[in-house]
Amino acid sequence: MTFQLPSNVTAQRRPLSPTSYEYILRHSELGQLGRILLNAGAESCSVTYEVHGESNQKITALRREVFEPLVNSLYRGLADKVQPGLPVVIREEQATQQKAA
Repeated sequence: MTFQLPSNVTAQRRPLSPTSYEYILRHSELGQLGRILLNAGAESCSVTYEVHGESNQKITALRREVFEPLVNSLYRGLADKVQPGLPVVIREEQATQQKAA
């Protein structure tokens, strides 16, 4: 599977388990876009994503505009490459951003 990021977006990959990975995506101007969690199981492969920020902020909407097409591209690539008949599930989770004290 080939997955290309735009030149102004970087990704940091961190293994969570032998079959799970977390990807943190950052934009050169918008900062952290969000995170993608990939989990490959015997029954399915799941893609969970969170857009960074609070839903009522304008910058969060801008991050979503950049981030969601990347998540969808990754999803399409996974759906084409996984074992035939193995479902790939995608879902969004609400990000919880901790405020500095």
